[in-house]
Order: sequence, then structure tokens, then C-alpha cells
Amino acid sequence: MRFLGLIFVILVVGFMIGFMVLNSQTRVDLDIFGYRFIDISLAMVCFYAFVAGMVFVLVFALADEVVLRTSLYRMNRENRGLKKELDALRNLPLEEEK
Repeated sequence: MRFLGLIFVILVVGFMIGFMVLNSQTRVDLDIFGYRFIDISLAMVCFYAFVAGMVFVLVFALADEVVLRTSLYRMNRENRGLKKELDALRNLPLEEEK
């Protein structure tokens, strides 16, 4: 699975580089959050958008990782408690029937 993810990342980065090379001469005006940038290379706009998307995904992936690790820790703790309880039940003396 990691290999497929690596291939996907390589393809996306390759397409991004190809798109940036093909549009390196194109200049655009950019108006974002009230700031106006004039005569910026389209390749730079694409690069910054790509990096911003990567950072955005990283933040959500880290948040998801924290939630998963917290859940795993809680389940492992519960599992240890259940194993102790099971061992205690196994070690109880047998009662004879009257």
C-alpha cells in the first residue's frame, strides 16, 4: 500500500512540475484576501497553491493521527485490564458440588 501511495505522490509531483514548466511564461494578476499581486508567474501561483494544499492535508492528517492514537491507547489499556481480570478468574479455586 505504501508503494502505491509513493507512486501516486510521484505522479502528482511529476504532473505539477510539467504543468509549471508549460506555464512558466504565463503571467497573471492575483487578488486574494484583499491583497492584490500583479504580474505573477502562473507557475508560482500553482506551486504555492500546491504547497498550501499539502499543508492543509497535513494538518488534518495529524489531527486524525492523534485521534487514532488516543483511541488505540484507550483500547490497549482496557485490553490489559480485561487480561488481568481473566487471569484472576482462571486462578480462582474450584468449588466442589455438595
